[in-house]
Amino acid sequence: MRAGIGALAAALLLASGLAVSGPAGTARAEADPTTASSPVRVLERTQLTPRTLRLTIATDAFTAPAPVEVTLPVGYDADPQRRWPVTYYLHGADHDETTFRDSYDGEALTTGFGSIVVSPRGDVGFWSDWFSQATGPHDYETFVIDQLVPLIDATFRTEADRAHRAVMGESMGGFGVMAYAARHPDLFAAAASLSGGVDSNLPASVAAITAMPALQGQPPGSIFGDRLTQEVRWRGSNPADLVGNLRGVDLQLFTGNGLYDPTHGETLAEASAGCVLEGVVIRPTSVSLHQLLLDRGIAHRWVDLPWGCHGVTLFQHEIRQALPQIAAVFARPGPAPTQFDHRSIDPVIDVWGWTIEADADRELEFLDLTGAGRGGLSMAGSGATTVTTASYFAGIATVSVTVEGVTTQVQPDPAGRITFEVDLGPANRTQAHQVGAVTTVHTADVHFTAGPAS
Repeated sequence: MRAGIGALAAALLLASGLAVSGPAGTARAEADPTTASSPVRVLERTQLTPRTLRLTIATDAFTAPAPVEVTLPVGYDADPQRRWPVTYYLHGADHDETTFRDSYDGEALTTGFGSIVVSPRGDVGFWSDWFSQATGPHDYETFVIDQLVPLIDATFRTEADRAHRAVMGESMGGFGVMAYAARHPDLFAAAASLSGGVDSNLPASVAAITAMPALQGQPPGSIFGDRLTQEVRWRGSNPADLVGNLRGVDLQLFTGNGLYDPTHGETLAEASAGCVLEGVVIRPTSVSLHQLLLDRGIAHRWVDLPWGCHGVTLFQHEIRQALPQIAAVFARPGPAPTQFDHRSIDPVIDVWGWTIEADADRELEFLDLTGAGRGGLSMAGSGATTVTTASYFAGIATVSVTVEGVTTQVQPDPAGRITFEVDLGPANRTQAHQVGAVTTVHTADVHFTAGPAS
């Protein structure tokens, strides 16, 4: 049954997609911050239109160079002193880096949008680092987060901070949007999912994601592994499992309802597969995340359209609706949170200036941080966990760190960060969420008291 649903969902994604390619042009002269020894560097620049250029990027995240389209805002060349926000556009399955510009008429949609738009190629990789590396690296998240964002900031005149960075995308890209916002909330001020498949726990989503690598010539289950044995890896990238991390990000969730409506310009070709895909596979995931956000009291914009099949017409409509709110976030950037909650399966967590290292003997599981800030935090997990705070204590001689009633004195480093260890009991030696797994979660409350100035 699951394989049948997967085949159906994969077929629907293919049938409703439109893979396109852009024309070649002349090279655009730009500064190149990379060198031949860099793990990521620009190999080629091609001017596609007066506003859009294609970068071909050498990267160790894939076996081949990665193409990326960059659409500059109107007025970029007219004011060489001005810096601009950046919006990353993550396309859907069987689309590519050209889709935003070519299929969705992205330049027309962004005529009045004062942001650089960056559209990388994501194949059908669900914008994640794959569990299976049997045929070489498929590290889509590493490429975008660790390599592309710094490269774009170094190459173009960007406002290189969280307050001026957003991520948006459709379908599979909507999953990537919310996964990136949840896993890296300190990088993105705004996130907009356009008919995104944003809860991979639902059966149709599990089946589709399992089957999808076949469209790339890879074995089923390559992205997160077999759900039966690697469920924790699925959950570690699933927005619905990371919903608490999204607090403080400006969120937009759009969905159609799977009903064909030609009055909005939808075509019969879009309706042939797109209506079932939107109504049966995609919409339930958006409803699920919407409800989880409501349950946690996390503010978000919820747009449940009374029409819409999974296709170009719906996506263009959602893009038009999403852009003004992203622009408003850029125009009125809010402060970083003074406290945050975060959960992750990563052995090393880097978020909001904190670094948390799990016990080297701990198997893969979630570590939960609650109320992390200058006054302390609560933690839930297992094993000896090393915590380094953000730079709260510059100029302070010592900080009292109290863990479950036991106090030690810690000297901040020159940047004002303190490092200490929290004992969360024995490290669990069985990976979480496996059938028959027995894991124990320990909690600890940690409090900081800053001493006198140094």
